[in-house]
Amino acid sequence: MAGFDYTRSGGTASRLIKKFGQRGAIRRTTLSGPSYDPIESDLDYPCTLVDLAVEERSIDGTLVLRGDRTVYLSTEGLTIEPLRTDKVVIGGDPHTIVVVQPLQPGGPVVFWELNVRR
Repeated sequence: MAGFDYTRSGGTASRLIKKFGQRGAIRRTTLSGPSYDPIESDLDYPCTLVDLAVEERSIDGTLVLRGDRTVYLSTEGLTIEPLRTDKVVIGGDPHTIVVVQPLQPGGPVVFWELNVRR
């Protein structure tokens, strides 16, 4: 029996996120220069995302707070994997990443689900 083709699912997810989402960026801060006087610089990696309000039933007051957002992040054109130390730029505003979860049921990542906070 042949396995399920998650590559097609990834393509479908990318198309839907592109159709209903918006352009944004993953902002990664890097340090350069000497360790005693490092220079911080931000580099934005373009991405396509869908920004949604967190469902009321998901708010637990600890990990998920009122005002948090759920972000579905397309893998199409994304050259990095998002990290909790990155920020997501939505509509020009940076949001802190609280949780990063790949939807990866059978090998390749179909899309990334992020919980973000302003």
